[in-house]
Amino acid sequence: MQTSQDTSEADGTQLAARIEQWLVSDDVVLTEPPHVAGGVINYREADGLWDGVYPEICGYYVQFLAHASVGAPGTLYREIAARVIRWLDAEGGEGAPLTLYRRVGDLGAVDWRNRCLFSFDLAIILRGLGMAEARWPGILPAEMMARYVNSVARIVERGRLASHELRDGRRDVPIPVKWSTTRDVHHVKSAAALAGLGQPNLDALAQETARDEGVLLDQQRQRRMRELHPFLYLIEGWLTFWAQTDDAQYLQRAATSFAYLCAEFDRDTADLPPSAGAREAAVRADVLAQALRAGVILEAAGALDAATLETWRAMAPRLHRNLAGRLSPQGGVEFDTVRRDRNSWASMFAWQAFTVWDQARARSLDAKAAAGSLI
Repeated sequence: MQTSQDTSEADGTQLAARIEQWLVSDDVVLTEPPHVAGGVINYREADGLWDGVYPEICGYYVQFLAHASVGAPGTLYREIAARVIRWLDAEGGEGAPLTLYRRVGDLGAVDWRNRCLFSFDLAIILRGLGMAEARWPGILPAEMMARYVNSVARIVERGRLASHELRDGRRDVPIPVKWSTTRDVHHVKSAAALAGLGQPNLDALAQETARDEGVLLDQQRQRRMRELHPFLYLIEGWLTFWAQTDDAQYLQRAATSFAYLCAEFDRDTADLPPSAGAREAAVRADVLAQALRAGVILEAAGALDAATLETWRAMAPRLHRNLAGRLSPQGGVEFDTVRRDRNSWASMFAWQAFTVWDQARARSLDAKAAAGSLI
């Protein structure tokens, strides 16, 4: 049977290699003292300056290193991972680093995000730490994992993950209502991250969060799809749960959600809007990469219904070309075509998308293994 990957004109392996070279450079992992050495930037601006450091991105980055290091010669990837982990250990305190460290000023101490400690961020960090320890036993400082586990375990509402806690406990501080500050679809990904840690005190929390989101999905269906970036986190979370449990209900939830997403493709360019039903110039590269890797995995798993599969096979080569066109001469993926910042997490997602694309073309993709290793 012909797959959509057979129609590609570009070599995903070469694209992934270019991205990887940039990701392991000092452009991405900082060497500047005193506060950010070992931190991973969110993006490089067009003038070359970095904007800020998110510990959440460090969690993605350590996962990327654990995957990319397999088969790589030498110890470079381990050494970089150790630098990032040392930074997370030093800045984390009791497993509670700031949400954002700015390049200028006071490193973002007055940014509203730094009034909050987000469960999603902590879950992504923990998944990175768990993958690093599995890849390089002994790389984590003593008690580091326990501090982050205890931190995320506090952010609970009615037995499931809450969005965040206020660091100073004040309720009169205005926090904007956004997907990131709401109990929402993206918490399926954080629940899956926690479920894979082998931490008994987090297992029930992860399962209850997934159960709650499954009920909401069944009740509200397509209304759960608003901003596509967190909606794709939902799909990735279901795929990760499927890989962990071999329970087909999770695969079906991912496929059903992906069918809704396919209706949003621009039929000519395979652009996806930032929000469902919108058409904006600033098409996000992270969304394109998330959609590409999820679609490739779902197709390989044989999970897509006939109508969705037909749409996906028409869109997939265009989506691949669209994302490949975002690769900058320096190797990083540009977040959008307006600002053209080289974005680190979009680059990591694209690295993985191009990798699974080529594996699918070669008919060597293990769908379940790929689902279990989603960054």
